[in-house]
Amino acid sequence: MGKLFTTLILLSISLSSLAQTKGTVADQLSGEPLQGATVRIKNKATGKTALSVATGLDGTFVIKALSKGNYELEVSFSGYKPYQQSISADQNPGALVIRMELKEALSEVRVTGRIDKGSDRSTMLYERRADNIINAVSARTIEVSPDLSVANVTQRIAGVSLQRSANGEGQYAIVRGMDKRYNYTLVNGIKIPSPDNKNRYVPLDIFPADLLDRLEVTKALTPNMEGDAIGGVVNMVMKDAPDHFSVRANAAIGQAQSFFDGTKFTTYNHSDLAEKSPRIAQGDNYLAAINDFSKKPFLFSAKKAPLASTLGLSVGGRVFRNKLGVLLAGSYQNLYRDVQSQFFRAETDRITNNPSFTNLQSRRYSFQQERTGMHARLDYVINPFNTIRLYAGSLSLRQNQYRFLSDTGLVLGRVGPGTGRIGNTFRTETQLQHITNISLQGEHKLSGSFRVNWSAVYSKATGNQPQRGTLVTSTGVTREANGTLTQQPVYIDNSTYQDWSRNSDEDKSGYLNLTYDSHIFNTAVQWTVGGMYRDKTRTSDYDKYNLRPDPSPQEYKGNAAANTFSVFNPQGTATDALNYDAYEKVGAGYAMFKFETGGLQALGGLRYENTHFNWVTASPKTVEGATGSIRYYDVLPSINLKYKLTAKQFLRLSYYSSLSRPGFYEITPHVYDDGVSDYPEQGNPHLKRTTAENFDIRWELFPKGVDQVLAGVFYKSIKNPIEYAIVNIGNLTYYSPANFGTANNYGFEADVTRYFHSLGVKANYTYTSSAITTSKVRRFQKTNTDGTKELTQENRTQTRPLQGQSKHVANLSLLYKNNKQGIDGQLAAVYTGARINTVSPFFDNDIWQKSFVQLDFSLEVRLTRSLSVYTKVNNILNTPYKLEIHIKNGQDAAAIPYQEVGKNAFIRKDTYGANYLFGLRFKR
Repeated sequence: MGKLFTTLILLSISLSSLAQTKGTVADQLSGEPLQGATVRIKNKATGKTALSVATGLDGTFVIKALSKGNYELEVSFSGYKPYQQSISADQNPGALVIRMELKEALSEVRVTGRIDKGSDRSTMLYERRADNIINAVSARTIEVSPDLSVANVTQRIAGVSLQRSANGEGQYAIVRGMDKRYNYTLVNGIKIPSPDNKNRYVPLDIFPADLLDRLEVTKALTPNMEGDAIGGVVNMVMKDAPDHFSVRANAAIGQAQSFFDGTKFTTYNHSDLAEKSPRIAQGDNYLAAINDFSKKPFLFSAKKAPLASTLGLSVGGRVFRNKLGVLLAGSYQNLYRDVQSQFFRAETDRITNNPSFTNLQSRRYSFQQERTGMHARLDYVINPFNTIRLYAGSLSLRQNQYRFLSDTGLVLGRVGPGTGRIGNTFRTETQLQHITNISLQGEHKLSGSFRVNWSAVYSKATGNQPQRGTLVTSTGVTREANGTLTQQPVYIDNSTYQDWSRNSDEDKSGYLNLTYDSHIFNTAVQWTVGGMYRDKTRTSDYDKYNLRPDPSPQEYKGNAAANTFSVFNPQGTATDALNYDAYEKVGAGYAMFKFETGGLQALGGLRYENTHFNWVTASPKTVEGATGSIRYYDVLPSINLKYKLTAKQFLRLSYYSSLSRPGFYEITPHVYDDGVSDYPEQGNPHLKRTTAENFDIRWELFPKGVDQVLAGVFYKSIKNPIEYAIVNIGNLTYYSPANFGTANNYGFEADVTRYFHSLGVKANYTYTSSAITTSKVRRFQKTNTDGTKELTQENRTQTRPLQGQSKHVANLSLLYKNNKQGIDGQLAAVYTGARINTVSPFFDNDIWQKSFVQLDFSLEVRLTRSLSVYTKVNNILNTPYKLEIHIKNGQDAAAIPYQEVGKNAFIRKDTYGANYLFGLRFKR
């Protein structure tokens, strides 16, 4: 004990002889902290470097254990003059404040330098200087995040939640509780078409995140923006040519946790599928024979799960005396997933109006998802007054899916003897989505006060589902009193089929903007007028052929190659409403002003949009709406005010008017009955556009570096929102899209970013409340005056939230960044509150997605100046996707699998597992 005490005393004396130096490195003019500056301490006596550190995220540094003596402190940072200062460790120098001076005059830097759009600092400045309310994510933040696709990146932004696809990947953005139909998508500020065969909205999972310089979500429109966004606008700013030659590459491999236990991956031959149906390939009058149909879509096999892989490469720089900038970039992601699912098919009881469970489906999916993106960006500076830009991008998403569905009668889950049937469905499906975007743009300064910019754009989106195969089998099952199950032979069902779907959406667009700078009463006022024109052509083809076992019945023994079929409908489905052509012409013009006086900046104006939409379907001409035309115009005012409270504090107020056009398929007079829904779906050729008045207030504080605090409120008054509801036509009842009066949507957003040297916190929270009133059916049993009971129903109105709107959405990310050691880590959590997944036609029977928390992790460690290793882990908690109806189960639920007495009625649960990726990143 005495030796230990002596050692501690000596250690304390030794430590007391060491000094600590700390401080902050900042820009001389702006006072903004400089992250990653190198701070060296040199011993004056020996001239050798004693210690070296890098400034943290907030520009601070700490040098510990500095022996007493005289030192020279040197600071260096790219683009700044070296800084030197003598310090003495014999005396505590206190907290140093070091101001770095730019190597060149600021005006020269503005002329010759180009801002790195991909940095956190650049993105924060973009948000701060924006004329309207936006949120943005930098390329660097995306790079070190756990996310691979643009869709998954959007969920980190305040007020944005995701709708996921069947494989668990994010697919569509929901902005401020407004469903995907109320948002649109841009590439470099240009709207792009959708590869979806029914809707306008663009699936964001087609875009690899590593092709971006910045991701923006705009929440308040300006007059020069297209007006069909009530929720918001997602803009992908693609990678641009850097100032100096640069090569960046990454490669990674990984695997889904669901395969760790040896689970096999089920696949099929998807390389040799027929691209076109027999009718499309041979003509409308062609009658298909069984030889026109390959059995390959009915053949599948299990194998060891392959490894996921990703590759990325970008090369760019400037040549010809910096006049020409060139960047070429590509990305490839090949991912594999296994998904397990339980799903109850529920009908609405005719007596109680409560859900009545009819069938339990167990599903298993094997997904292969190939995401490919390539783009080229060129800009040529003709002279200081004229610049030409060219962008060409190609983005593809190929998804190969095997789905096994086992549909059991509930008697199999109950106690006691009984009989039932098991129906098994085997489906192989390949979905090919592709987007091409080419834009040529020019910027011209015609005089000191007059500027012109223009864009000529060609975009095309296609979706192709070649030769999907759906093999249906059924068998009888008997449960004995002792619990023994006896299964009868398995037979192929008459509902087996193959189908094809093809669609394209082609846009030819032109944009022109003219800006004039003037002075009114010594105030600079900028006037801008402009317009755009888009010619859209959309085509859609669909064919379905029922293939029945011939002869019938036929036993299925696990290999359809041994079975024979005949074609039940050799003409295909030429009159299906998914066979249509649609044409839309949108012309727009606007006038906009911008001025700043004192601390107030104002930007506002008026936009006019004229829409002419017409369609021709394959439905018989006697069907109402088989062909049709709609023409309308909108006048859309907007104003954005930004008031400078202090040098780092702003208050924004905005108002804008906007619209949302109906989906193409919704307007066609289709009637679709899948045989399992309560009512068939019907289109509505009388559907109107939705309009909205939108209001925002946001307070902003940018304390230092990339720290920020944003807080605001929003309100939306929505006229003619589109929701699905029941419609009675004669003696028939349909489920159809319709306009429903007025809805309101309001909420609050808070967004905080704060760094403490190497540690950081990013957090945001959004509260949203909305209300819409629609007509529903309530079923019940009434007692007549004579005492008899009668099953009946009545129409009732019900007020509920908008579909897809969560009351609470939150993000929390814990960050660690050590510039000197090259470590960048992130633990990111996303909370999404309960929301309506499916609107039911029955009172109180809407299907809700349960609230959930998803946790992701990423880590990057620099090995050399150019090489680093990284890992990304998604869905660490194995968070499932759960659906339920907010009606409590009664005692009869005790005998039904997965149902609990007194709990909400369980509808569905999908389990995805975690996904792991490990890779290398190269930068030069």
